[in-house]
Amino acid sequence: MENMLQANPDIKGVFAHNDEMALGAVEAAAAAKKDIVIVGFDATEDATTAIKNGKMAATVAQKPDLMGATAVESAVKLAKGETVDKEIPVEVELIKK
Repeated sequence: MENMLQANPDIKGVFAHNDEMALGAVEAAAAAKKDIVIVGFDATEDATTAIKNGKMAATVAQKPDLMGATAVESAVKLAKGETVDKEIPVEVELIKK
């Protein structure tokens, strides 16, 4: 992130693949004295704390219990010879201040 900020000083936002990467971006932005909107993914405790403290804008919480239930329902349907959609989106939740 430090290299990206040096090469692209006009960056306004970051959507990180996970919260650890987002928290790294928070540190790099702070070191560069840049005000950047940073969003992570996974809703870890450190990320939610950073959001409460105003250091991160948001994180996305996956719902593993819903993912598991959907997978089991699909497996049961397949075992019965039924068809299921090729892709089955599962709802996520945006966590923000």
